[in-house]
Amino acid sequence: MHEHTREEVISEIISEFSQSFAAARTRWTRFAEEVHPELRGPGMMILQTILRRGPVTATGLGSILDMDKAMVSRQVTKLRSLGLVDAKEAESDRRVILLTASETAHSAIEGIQARISADYLVRFAEWSEDELAQLQMLMHRFNATAEDPRGESPATRCARAAEEAGTSGESRNV
Repeated sequence: MHEHTREEVISEIISEFSQSFAAARTRWTRFAEEVHPELRGPGMMILQTILRRGPVTATGLGSILDMDKAMVSRQVTKLRSLGLVDAKEAESDRRVILLTASETAHSAIEGIQARISADYLVRFAEWSEDELAQLQMLMHRFNATAEDPRGESPATRCARAAEEAGTSGESRNV
């Protein structure tokens, strides 16, 4: 029986992750089109973030997703024109524009999430409770050790602090 070296096992793990990521990209492209025929990957990523973190500003989205402000602005404008994102002034500071997912977006994403859950239930049907718990624990451990490739710059810390306080000074033309 051939013993695999640590490097060989890690290489095989990378290959498995690559296969999972490729399948996920394909699924998310299909899901984006189901939400709206004109929705694409970056817009879907921003919409998902607004759903999880909203209300949020465009500056906050850029910080969370490490996206260029112009890209975020274009995507938010598109999402608003498609009726998937609502924007309103913050009560504490009318210069701050808060983004939330519309009811249309909530309904569409809930349907997709129900199908994803059903798909995973089928995929994990043969797995024991212990195997599922071990996978969850190992995935959490793996993700928790990932370094933030952007680092923690003062601008990032300030943007996040302003976002949390709801005073990022976000402009209204989103």
